[in-house]
This record gives sequence, C-alpha cells and structure tokens, in this order.
Amino acid sequence: MRNRITIKAAAIRIALLFTGMLCFSFPGKSGIAATITIGDRYGGGIVFYILQPGDPGYDAGRQKGLIAAVEDQGRGVEWSNITSGAVEGTKTAIGSGSANTALIVRQPGHTRSAAKICDDYVSGGFTDWYLPSKDELNKLCTNSAFKCTIEDGHWSSSEVGAGDVWAQIYDGKPHFHMKSIGINVRPIRSF
Repeated sequence: MRNRITIKAAAIRIALLFTGMLCFSFPGKSGIAATITIGDRYGGGIVFYILQPGDPGYDAGRQKGLIAAVEDQGRGVEWSNITSGAVEGTKTAIGSGSANTALIVRQPGHTRSAAKICDDYVSGGFTDWYLPSKDELNKLCTNSAFKCTIEDGHWSSSEVGAGDVWAQIYDGKPHFHMKSIGINVRPIRSF
C-alpha cells in the first residue's frame, strides 16, 4: 500500500509517495520518477550512497540508496552498556545495518547503546533509522560530504568479536575498536 499526496498545479500533478519516490504526472503520460543524487536532502537526511549493481537490495527498476542524519546524534558514546558479550549474527554487508541494530537493542541486559540512539532517532517523520553496518559506514565515510577523521570517528553495528566492533576512524578506513571506547553515532536509513 502506498500513501499518496497529490498536488494539482496547472497541467502538472506531483505525487509524493511515502515509499520514497517523488513522481511527476503529466496528463496523458505515465509518472516520471525524479532522480535522487548523492548530497540531496531527502527522506529526513542527506543521501550518501545510491545502490549499484551487485549491492544487496539493488533493483534496476527502482532507485534505492542510503541516507545519513544531517549531524551526529551522539559524541563520545560507548557502543553498548554490554561491553564483553557478543551479539550473535551481526553482518558487515550493505543492507545489514538495520538487522544488526535490531539484534543489538534486543540483546539481554541491553539498556543503552549507539544502536539504541539510532533506533530512537526520528527525522523528517521517519522512524526507521539504524546504526550502519561496517560496509554502510565505509560508504558514508568515503563520501566527500561525510569524511570521517580522528575527531569524528563513528561506530558501525558490525561486531568483530565479544569485545570489539568495526568503526571508522583515523585514516578513513575501517578499524576495530573496543566497545567501551567512546566515539560518535550517525544514524542512517534506507530508501
């Protein structure tokens, strides 16, 4: 089901679909989807990656990508209050951050984490934000608009082991760090 708002202006109808597409309809013609590009403000944040052939979830018939919150939602945050127990099943691939976030916040004994900050985040009316996976975070940090530096390293939702997690810090490349170290949190979402 798609929710639609239609605005009629002269001979053009603009429909905002709550599935992440903006369509323009001209009388007698089919809808033309607007192209979304990296750097666009869209879906409550800023587009930082458009899925490419070979990426999990890529669909040649529909543009999909990743959106980052406009700014960090936590600075100097520990990865989780559980710093020595493994969250079984986290993955590193693009498309796995949302599932990883769900695993982290459902971990027995969990009360606070970088993942919970993302899970609780709301922007632009969107509530489906999550802590990026290692590969999603790498795409975010290698985007020219979101360079990660020593001052603003960021957590991923991908574990290395019981006490370590992938983060992006220092030289713009993924490294693993202890869960108890405090670094920054940048929520993302998919469209």
